[in-house]
Amino acid sequence: MGGGVGGIGGMGGIPSAPAIQLVADTVTVVGVTNQGWVVFRDDSALRAVEVGVVNPITRSPNSVLAGAGELISTRPGSVLIRGNVVFNWADMDWVTGIGSLSIWSAGVGTRDIGPTPYSEGLIATSEQGTTIAYTTNNLAHTADLTLATNNFEAPPQVLIPAMGLGSETTCAPSIGFVGERLFVGWCQVDSRVAKIERYELVAGHWQGTLIASDCLPAWSADATGEHVFYQSSDYAAYVAAQGVAMRIDSGVSGGFLLPDASAAFYTVGDQLRRTSLPDVNPIPIVTKGYSQPVDFSPKFGTVLYSTIVTYTDGTQRDLRLVPTDVFNPEPIALVADPVAALPRSSITQDGRYVMYLTAMTPSGGSLHVATIDGTERLVLPNVVEVVAASGSTLVFTDSSSDPNLYPVVMDLKTIDLATETEPRLIEAKILDGHSFQLDQTRENVIYVRSGLDSDASAAEGQGLFVRSIR
Repeated sequence: MGGGVGGIGGMGGIPSAPAIQLVADTVTVVGVTNQGWVVFRDDSALRAVEVGVVNPITRSPNSVLAGAGELISTRPGSVLIRGNVVFNWADMDWVTGIGSLSIWSAGVGTRDIGPTPYSEGLIATSEQGTTIAYTTNNLAHTADLTLATNNFEAPPQVLIPAMGLGSETTCAPSIGFVGERLFVGWCQVDSRVAKIERYELVAGHWQGTLIASDCLPAWSADATGEHVFYQSSDYAAYVAAQGVAMRIDSGVSGGFLLPDASAAFYTVGDQLRRTSLPDVNPIPIVTKGYSQPVDFSPKFGTVLYSTIVTYTDGTQRDLRLVPTDVFNPEPIALVADPVAALPRSSITQDGRYVMYLTAMTPSGGSLHVATIDGTERLVLPNVVEVVAASGSTLVFTDSSSDPNLYPVVMDLKTIDLATETEPRLIEAKILDGHSFQLDQTRENVIYVRSGLDSDASAAEGQGLFVRSIR
């Protein structure tokens, strides 16, 4: 096992809840939907299995536990998960960037879309997952933006014919849902002057409202979709609501609204600024060196950022931390020089702790955990990957075997930073220690058992498992 916490030896107890087998054979985990379905690849297909459904240990022909799995596609390709919808591009042509798209969601099944570019920016799903946006009639420089229900009971509706696609002469579209409302920032082909529109379903048809014109395509909305942050073509920032646009600042390179529309964060040069709303009163949060944002705490009270990022020996950066409610001319330098790497999570879900890695090797590095005021809480050796669970809890892998010898296995562990001083082992020697997942509650971890610490021929000797981290 790996070393103790901050030099403290020992190891806490294994979580009391037993591990539940979801799939009997070794698979590759792709991700988890927000309804708790684990998407995975086996030898021949892309499938999904529901977390928490206990099934008899019975092998079916496709090696999924009886009743537990659903077939997504026998042609697994490039996969993206958005909410409760799985997008799969099969038979990718990497010269054109186009594959055969299908979508899947629980209770609906798989629906074929057809040839579509593999692009995160050209698909979107509504909050409930019942409506999807994608492109049809895909040409070299244009495509039709199309909406459909996930069950395709109603005919798909083309919202924007011949929408310009990103190029040297055309702005790239910005597409996304806020709740069940669709927002689109887009340009005509050979134009970099955009318009931003909001679409809503009215009497079975999607109707558009113009939010802004003569603007950039990027936008940010509050949780209701009523307030929208955007930039004009001359880089002035505005917030639009109920048909009225309020100017915030000039020379703005990007920004976003808080979910409650109480404030906006935005950048001007290498400054990060904040203004309250609806009263505009810009405050510089970072006065210089805001080169690359890393993360905001969940309630946006703290921002983690870098002033220098290098790519000579992997991606390495310095890290600085600053509260966002008042001007602070002296940010906390967690790492003064560009020697830090980022795990999958860099701030805990309760916003109390910051995580980063140093001294990276193919077998892992040193995980540093600091409180939000910059005080180092602990250092863990040989850590490979870290994900924030609920509250102050982390789930991580460490103690990697030789990365050049198959199978590469790692130990899966957890620690509650608020109450524990030692990590607890969840399971030793799991496979694919970079790709373990948390379910939608962030209370359960999904991983692949290697069978190296048990009888691999036994019914539960290997496969896909879920276990509570408590």
